[in-house]
Amino acid sequence: MKGVIDRIEEGIAVIEFDDGGQLEIPAKYVAGAREGLVVEIRVDERETAKRKLDISKLQRDLLAGKHLKNKKKRA
Repeated sequence: MKGVIDRIEEGIAVIEFDDGGQLEIPAKYVAGAREGLVVEIRVDERETAKRKLDISKLQRDLLAGKHLKNKKKRA
């Protein structure tokens, strides 16, 4: 989905989309934020899948007590 930064007010970028919707986001999260800049919001399926796998691994390790085993080795 693409939109354009309509204005920046007190550090908040107001993005307007073609369908009339708006999004307010801190301008610091938009590299080079300035009025008239076209921005795109997209879903990254590959990164989503990677993060889900990472979280699943962390959960398995936690349930298996691996975090406790590592502490015992250091003591």
